[in-house]
Amino acid sequence: LLQITKTTLSLYRAHAGWYTLAGLALFLTTTVGIGLMVGTLLFDMLLALFWGTEGQWIHYAPAVASIIVMTASGFIVSSVLIFAGLGAFVHACAQIGAGVREITIINFLEYMRRFGGSFWPIGMAQLILGCALAIPVLLVGTWLAGANSILAVAVLILAILAFIIMQWPLWLAFGAQVVDRRGAIHSMMSAAGVSFSAPLTSMVGVFGLGVLFMVPLPMLVFYPLYFYLLFAPLAAIFGVVYYEAARGMIK
Repeated sequence: LLQITKTTLSLYRAHAGWYTLAGLALFLTTTVGIGLMVGTLLFDMLLALFWGTEGQWIHYAPAVASIIVMTASGFIVSSVLIFAGLGAFVHACAQIGAGVREITIINFLEYMRRFGGSFWPIGMAQLILGCALAIPVLLVGTWLAGANSILAVAVLILAILAFIIMQWPLWLAFGAQVVDRRGAIHSMMSAAGVSFSAPLTSMVGVFGLGVLFMVPLPMLVFYPLYFYLLFAPLAAIFGVVYYEAARGMIK
């Protein structure tokens, strides 16, 4: 694990500029994806107002059905875009680490078009696993915390940790798909196999990434810079190097 961490840091230092460009590409795709979801919710609000200003829409089946269909469609489209962009980002980071110098927005978008569909099931599986524990922790913790702001912050941190740790079996699935290109099911099974083959080491790796994700959260407005330009590239490199090392592809 220490050797993988050392390799990750060395690759980032050697190609920091290229990883910055990859981070900016990820920022653009996630921003568009989130924007689509926000736009969908705003449209839902307008549609609800059409049926009345005091929540009358809930009493009309056509209104409920329309809002459900619109929300589901917006979520699917935005999540496909976000997870495809994340897959393309991990691929770009892997290519940069391998010494490829043809990382462009066109190549990034082309990879999203060709392989983006295989990353959506992986992302959704990770999301469902994380929410399965994070949401109960958040709901119960918020109820117990009441108006205590310190406890509320602690509950939020626990919920984020729960979300990250629950994804442990599949945390390498994006890297597995980038390396093997054998589809979502194979990638998730291969990632789970690697995780279970060395559970303690794998869990330490996931926990370490979770800490790196959370520690700078108080930076607030500056946090996106940290996330896209430092954390995301490091996490992508670490995941790919870990997976390749566990599979015996590198020594």
